[in-house]
Amino acid sequence: MRPEVEAAIREYLSGLLKILGEESEAAHRLEVQEEGGELVVNLQGLKTISGQDRAVIRALSYLLELALKRRLKLKESGLRIHLDVDHYRQRRREELRQTALRLAEEAKRDHKRIRLNPMEPWERKAIHEALSNFAGVRTYSEGKGAERRVIIEPTSRKVDREAVDRQERPSKADREGVDHEERSP
Repeated sequence: MRPEVEAAIREYLSGLLKILGEESEAAHRLEVQEEGGELVVNLQGLKTISGQDRAVIRALSYLLELALKRRLKLKESGLRIHLDVDHYRQRRREELRQTALRLAEEAKRDHKRIRLNPMEPWERKAIHEALSNFAGVRTYSEGKGAERRVIIEPTSRKVDREAVDRQERPSKADREGVDHEERSP
């Protein structure tokens, strides 16, 4: 990461946090890391914002992104910034991984499809990644916008579907062209 990007992040957040009533030192307790082409800015020790304040964090991330693009004269670049508070994302990712593994076992064991609650894109990605090599289940997302959610379902449905298909093979009467309605009991 370029040093001017980190300096701009620190300066912007320092002013923003001062407006929010945070100590000015809070902006100095931040870590900036690159994760998969995105910048993750972790703020530590804030009093007014927690990692669970998703809407606030999302809004501040967006404002920071806009400010950086303007200040550094970046066109519509692929710059994506996510704010985090006290490593909430890291803890949440591990929590999601554990939940995904537990639910995958349940889906596989009970042969049922499990719909999770709507999630942020990075949370859905954590679920998909956690189960990408989990034998016997598949994951996909459905819905739009804020209602987008992950579905975990057993892959053994194909086996079950084949079993159902075998059971629904036409009877001898069906193969001989006799209508079901005309057959006598």
